[in-house]
Amino acid sequence: MTMGKEKWRLPAEMRHGKKPARKGRPRRSQPKPFRQGLILGICIGMTAALVIGVVGFLATRPRTAEPVASSPPAAAEQNNAAEPAAAISITSEHLGDLQVRIEARVSAPGSYDPITKGQVVAYTDMVAMPMAHKNGPIVMAEMSGRQGVYEAVTNVPMAGEYNIIVEVKQPMASTANQRLDVGTVTAK
Repeated sequence: MTMGKEKWRLPAEMRHGKKPARKGRPRRSQPKPFRQGLILGICIGMTAALVIGVVGFLATRPRTAEPVASSPPAAAEQNNAAEPAAAISITSEHLGDLQVRIEARVSAPGSYDPITKGQVVAYTDMVAMPMAHKNGPIVMAEMSGRQGVYEAVTNVPMAGEYNIIVEVKQPMASTANQRLDVGTVTAK
Protein backbone atom coordinates (compact mmCIF):
# COMPACT_ATOMS: atom_id res chain seq x y z
CA MET A 1 0.00 0.00 0.00
CA THR A 2 1.35 3.36 -0.93
CA MET A 3 0.50 6.44 0.98
CA GLY A 4 0.71 9.87 -0.42
CA LYS A 5 3.37 12.20 0.78
CA GLU A 6 2.35 13.96 3.87
CA LYS A 7 3.76 17.28 4.82
CA TRP A 8 4.57 17.74 8.41
CA ARG A 9 4.65 21.34 9.49
CA LEU A 10 5.81 22.72 12.74
CA PRO A 11 4.22 25.70 14.35
CA ALA A 12 5.81 29.02 13.42
CA GLU A 13 7.33 29.47 16.88
CA MET A 14 9.25 26.21 16.60
CA ARG A 15 10.45 26.81 13.04
CA HIS A 16 12.05 30.11 13.90
CA GLY A 17 13.73 28.93 17.04
CA LYS A 18 11.24 30.35 19.53
CA LYS A 19 10.15 28.44 22.54
CA PRO A 20 6.57 27.25 22.55
CA ALA A 21 4.22 28.99 24.94
CA ARG A 22 3.60 27.38 28.29
CA LYS A 23 0.42 25.40 28.58
CA GLY A 24 -0.28 26.40 32.19
CA ARG A 25 -1.69 29.77 33.07
CA PRO A 26 -2.08 32.16 30.15
CA ARG A 27 -0.06 35.31 30.29
CA ARG A 28 -1.88 38.45 31.21
CA SER A 29 -1.60 40.92 28.44
CA GLN A 30 -1.24 44.57 29.26
CA PRO A 31 -4.45 46.55 28.69
CA LYS A 32 -4.30 48.69 25.60
CA PRO A 33 -4.37 52.48 26.15
CA PHE A 34 -7.05 53.03 23.46
CA ARG A 35 -9.47 50.62 25.13
CA GLN A 36 -8.91 52.22 28.54
CA GLY A 37 -9.51 55.70 27.11
CA LEU A 38 -12.66 54.58 25.32
CA ILE A 39 -14.16 53.04 28.45
CA LEU A 40 -13.16 56.06 30.56
CA GLY A 41 -14.69 58.44 27.98
CA ILE A 42 -18.00 56.53 27.90
CA CYS A 43 -18.20 56.53 31.70
CA ILE A 44 -17.49 60.25 31.97
CA GLY A 45 -19.97 61.07 29.19
CA MET A 46 -22.79 59.05 30.74
CA THR A 47 -22.12 60.55 34.17
CA ALA A 48 -22.22 64.07 32.71
CA ALA A 49 -25.50 63.33 30.89
CA LEU A 50 -27.03 61.98 34.10
CA VAL A 51 -25.93 65.06 36.07
CA ILE A 52 -27.39 67.40 33.41
CA GLY A 53 -30.67 65.47 33.42
CA VAL A 54 -30.98 65.57 37.21
CA VAL A 55 -30.16 69.31 37.36
CA GLY A 56 -32.68 69.99 34.58
CA PHE A 57 -35.35 67.96 36.37
CA LEU A 58 -34.78 69.75 39.67
CA ALA A 59 -34.47 73.25 38.14
CA THR A 60 -37.67 73.27 36.04
CA ARG A 61 -41.15 73.73 37.42
CA PRO A 62 -43.92 71.50 36.14
CA ARG A 63 -46.63 73.21 34.14
CA THR A 64 -50.22 72.15 33.94
CA ALA A 65 -51.27 71.08 30.48
CA GLU A 66 -54.18 72.82 28.82
CA PRO A 67 -57.16 70.58 28.16
CA VAL A 68 -57.39 69.27 24.61
CA ALA A 69 -60.93 70.54 24.07
CA SER A 70 -60.47 73.99 25.55
CA SER A 71 -63.09 76.67 25.20
CA PRO A 72 -62.66 79.09 22.30
CA PRO A 73 -61.22 82.55 23.00
CA ALA A 74 -63.57 85.34 24.04
CA ALA A 75 -63.31 87.06 20.62
CA ALA A 76 -64.51 83.91 18.85
CA GLU A 77 -67.43 83.62 21.30
CA GLN A 78 -68.47 87.19 20.54
CA ASN A 79 -68.43 86.51 16.78
CA ASN A 80 -70.53 83.35 17.27
CA ALA A 81 -72.98 85.24 19.49
CA ALA A 82 -73.43 87.97 16.87
CA GLU A 83 -74.11 85.48 14.06
CA PRO A 84 -76.82 82.88 14.77
CA ALA A 85 -76.35 79.32 13.56
CA ALA A 86 -78.88 77.48 11.42
CA ALA A 87 -80.74 74.50 12.90
CA ILE A 88 -80.01 71.26 11.01
CA SER A 89 -81.90 67.97 11.28
CA ILE A 90 -80.20 65.05 9.46
CA THR A 91 -81.85 61.88 8.20
CA SER A 92 -79.61 59.36 6.46
CA GLU A 93 -80.23 55.84 5.22
CA HIS A 94 -78.35 53.02 3.53
CA LEU A 95 -79.97 52.27 0.16
CA GLY A 96 -77.95 49.11 -0.53
CA ASP A 97 -74.73 48.37 -2.45
CA LEU A 98 -72.78 50.94 -0.36
CA GLN A 99 -75.09 53.76 -1.48
CA VAL A 100 -76.24 56.31 1.09
CA ARG A 101 -79.00 58.94 0.90
CA ILE A 102 -78.54 62.03 3.08
CA GLU A 103 -81.43 64.40 3.81
CA ALA A 104 -81.06 67.58 5.85
CA ARG A 105 -83.84 69.90 7.04
CA VAL A 106 -82.34 73.37 7.52
CA SER A 107 -84.20 76.09 9.40
CA ALA A 108 -83.56 79.53 10.90
CA PRO A 109 -82.79 79.65 14.61
CA GLY A 110 -85.60 80.79 16.87
CA SER A 111 -88.40 80.96 14.28
CA TYR A 112 -87.58 77.60 12.63
CA ASP A 113 -88.60 78.97 9.23
CA PRO A 114 -87.09 76.86 6.42
CA ILE A 115 -83.94 78.25 4.85
CA THR A 116 -84.22 78.19 1.06
CA LYS A 117 -81.53 78.65 -1.59
CA GLY A 118 -78.73 77.91 0.86
CA GLN A 119 -75.31 76.40 0.20
CA VAL A 120 -75.38 73.00 1.89
CA VAL A 121 -72.67 70.31 1.62
CA ALA A 122 -72.20 66.91 3.23
CA TYR A 123 -69.20 64.76 4.14
CA THR A 124 -68.95 61.05 4.93
CA ASP A 125 -66.11 59.78 7.11
CA MET A 126 -65.59 56.21 8.33
CA VAL A 127 -65.57 56.07 12.14
CA ALA A 128 -63.11 53.15 12.41
CA MET A 129 -60.57 54.79 10.06
CA PRO A 130 -60.94 58.58 10.38
CA MET A 131 -59.76 60.59 7.38
CA ALA A 132 -58.86 57.41 5.45
CA HIS A 133 -62.20 57.12 3.66
CA LYS A 134 -63.49 60.70 3.88
CA ASN A 135 -65.72 61.80 1.00
CA GLY A 136 -66.79 65.35 0.35
CA PRO A 137 -67.77 68.00 -0.04
CA ILE A 138 -70.93 66.45 -1.51
CA VAL A 139 -73.18 69.24 -2.78
CA MET A 140 -76.75 68.87 -1.51
CA ALA A 141 -79.61 70.14 -3.64
CA GLU A 142 -82.89 71.53 -2.34
CA MET A 143 -85.76 69.13 -2.95
CA SER A 144 -88.58 70.49 -5.12
CA GLY A 145 -91.83 71.01 -3.24
CA ARG A 146 -90.13 70.80 0.18
CA GLN A 147 -88.69 74.13 1.31
CA GLY A 148 -85.56 73.95 3.46
CA VAL A 149 -84.99 70.22 2.78
CA TYR A 150 -81.73 69.35 1.01
CA GLU A 151 -80.78 65.91 -0.33
CA ALA A 152 -77.77 64.08 -1.76
CA VAL A 153 -77.01 60.48 -2.73
CA THR A 154 -73.44 59.21 -2.50
CA ASN A 155 -71.41 56.00 -2.44
CA VAL A 156 -69.13 55.03 0.42
CA PRO A 157 -65.96 52.97 -0.24
CA MET A 158 -66.64 50.07 2.17
CA ALA A 159 -69.04 48.70 4.77
CA GLY A 160 -68.83 50.05 8.29
CA GLU A 161 -70.04 52.85 10.55
CA TYR A 162 -69.88 56.34 9.02
CA ASN A 163 -70.10 59.83 10.46
CA ILE A 164 -72.37 61.94 8.23
CA ILE A 165 -71.53 65.65 8.51
CA VAL A 166 -73.82 68.30 7.03
CA GLU A 167 -72.52 71.85 6.78
CA VAL A 168 -74.53 74.96 5.88
CA LYS A 169 -72.25 77.62 4.38
CA GLN A 170 -74.79 80.30 3.34
CA PRO A 171 -76.86 82.25 4.53
CA MET A 172 -75.82 81.33 8.12
CA ALA A 173 -73.03 78.89 8.91
CA SER A 174 -73.77 75.76 10.91
CA THR A 175 -72.68 72.12 11.18
CA ALA A 176 -74.36 68.93 12.38
CA ASN A 177 -73.47 65.24 12.27
CA GLN A 178 -75.06 61.81 12.57
CA ARG A 179 -73.80 58.19 12.64
CA LEU A 180 -74.93 55.62 10.07
CA ASP A 181 -74.13 51.91 9.85
CA VAL A 182 -73.59 50.80 6.23
CA GLY A 183 -73.93 47.08 5.50
CA THR A 184 -72.43 45.19 2.59
CA VAL A 185 -75.24 44.52 0.09
CA THR A 186 -78.74 45.22 1.33
CA ALA A 187 -80.19 48.13 3.24
CA LYS A 188 -81.54 47.86 6.76
